[in-house]
Amino acid sequence: MITEAAKRTAETREEWKKEQSEKEEKKEPKAEHTSRDTPELSRQSKWFGIEGKLLENAEQKWTLEMEEELWQALLQWMPVQEQDLSRQLEELSKLYLALLEAVLTHTVGEEQAVQMGRLEEVLSQKLNLLLDIDLKDLMAILEENHETEALKKIKSSIYQQTTGEKISYQAADRFYAKGRLAASKSQRYFMPESAGSGTVRERSAENTSSSSPSSFRASSGEGMIYRLGKGGNIQISQGSDSQRRSEEAQIGQRIRTLHQNGGKTDSPVQGKTTLTGRELETANRFAAHMQGSGNLLKHPGFSARNEEVVGLLSALTTIKGQVYGAARNSALKHPLQNAVNQFVDYYLTQKGIYKVYNYTTNLYERTGSSQKAAEEGLDYAYRLFLAKKEDPAYSSQAAYSERAGFFQMLLKGQSPEAELRRGIYLLEENWREFLKEIGEKEKKGISFKMQRHSPWGILLEAGGTARQEKGKKKRLLLAEIAGAAVLLVLYLIYHLFFG
Repeated sequence: MITEAAKRTAETREEWKKEQSEKEEKKEPKAEHTSRDTPELSRQSKWFGIEGKLLENAEQKWTLEMEEELWQALLQWMPVQEQDLSRQLEELSKLYLALLEAVLTHTVGEEQAVQMGRLEEVLSQKLNLLLDIDLKDLMAILEENHETEALKKIKSSIYQQTTGEKISYQAADRFYAKGRLAASKSQRYFMPESAGSGTVRERSAENTSSSSPSSFRASSGEGMIYRLGKGGNIQISQGSDSQRRSEEAQIGQRIRTLHQNGGKTDSPVQGKTTLTGRELETANRFAAHMQGSGNLLKHPGFSARNEEVVGLLSALTTIKGQVYGAARNSALKHPLQNAVNQFVDYYLTQKGIYKVYNYTTNLYERTGSSQKAAEEGLDYAYRLFLAKKEDPAYSSQAAYSERAGFFQMLLKGQSPEAELRRGIYLLEENWREFLKEIGEKEKKGISFKMQRHSPWGILLEAGGTARQEKGKKKRLLLAEIAGAAVLLVLYLIYHLFFG
C-alpha cells in the first residue's frame, strides 16, 4: 500500500509539472512580434489611427486636441448664474479630471509640462469666470471691506471642489492669477488652432514647472511615451509605465476625495474649513441682499434723516447679520458680519443715533428675538421722535418739522398715520425678503402689532377709530335715505288705490 501511494504521488507530481510548464509557455511572448496592436495599447493607439493600424508618424506628439470632445467642451464651458453652483462645479470637475488623466497617460517630460500648463490655464480662466458671475456679490462685499482671508478661503475651496486637490492660499493666488493674466492679454492661448505655437508651449511648460498648484509635475526623461517597435507597432516607453500607474492612482484618490467631501462642510483645507457650493450660494444671496434693499440705511422708502429712525434702521441692519450667522458654523460667518457692521459704523458717532441703536441691539442680544427687538425698538425710537417734534429746540430742524414723518417727509395730503403705516409695511416686507434670501423663509418674520401703550400704536389705533366712526355715519345716512324712500313709496300707493 505504501509503494502504491508513492507511485501515485509521483505520477500526480509529474502531471502538475507538465501543466505548469504549458502555462508558462503560453505566458511567454513570442519570439517574433506580429503586426497587431495589443489590448494594453488600444487606448493610446486610437489617437494615431484605427486600432490595429501601424503608427504612420513615429514623431507625432500627443496634444489635448486629440481628446477633441472633452477639450472643446471645456473651452466652451461657461457659468450659468441661475444654475446650482455645486452642479456647475461637478460638471467642470468631470471635464478637468478626464483631460488631466489623458495628459498624464499619454505624455511625459516637456510635452507633459506643456499640456498641463494649457489645461491649468483654461481651468483658471473658467474658475475666475465663475467667481465673477456666480459669486460676484459675495466677492465684492468682502473685497470692499478688506476681508482678505475670507477671499482666499473661497478661492481655495472652489479649486478643491473642482480638482479634488488641497492647496495653500499662496498656490491658489498663483493659480487664479494665471487665468487673469491670460484674459487681460486677450490672447487665444487655449483654442485648438493655437496648439502649435512655440511661444505658448514654452510659456506653458515654464508655468507648470514653476507655479502649478497641482501635485503632478512633468516627469523627467524623453518627451514621448510612444515609439515604433519591431514590425512598426506602437509601444509604450518602459520608463513611463510605473509613473503612469502612480498618477492614475492619484487621480483615483482625487475622485474619491470629491465624492467624500461633496456634501460636507467641515472638510479640512490648510487647517481651515472647506466652503461647499450651497454655503457659497447662500452667502452670495445674503451679500446681494445687503448691498441692495437689505441695507435699510440706503433704502429709498426710508428717506427721513431724524436720529431715531437712523438708529432703528442701523440696529435692524446689524441684527440681519446676527440672524444670518446664528444658524451657521461657516467660515464666512464673521467676515460677513464684519462687512455688515461697516455699513452702520459711520452713523454711530452721533449720540442720538447710538442711543436707539444700542437699545435695540441689546434687546436682541438679551432675548435672541428679532421680533421683540424690532417692535420694542420702534416703540422706543418713536417716543423720542415725538418728544423732539414737540420740543421748540428742534423745531428749526427739517427732520423734526411739521411736515416731517418718522420714515420719510409727509407727502401732500398724507397723514402721519398713513406715513407710519407705509414705513411699517416696508420693514415687514423687507424682513420677509431677507429670510427668503438666506433660505429661511419658513421662519416667522417681524410683525409690528398695535400696542395701546405705545405712541405709534395709539396713533394707528386712533386712525382706525376715526375710520370706524366715519363708516358708522355713512351707514346711518344710508339707512335714513332708505327709510325715506320706503315712506315715499307707501304714500304713493295709498293715494293711487285709496285717494
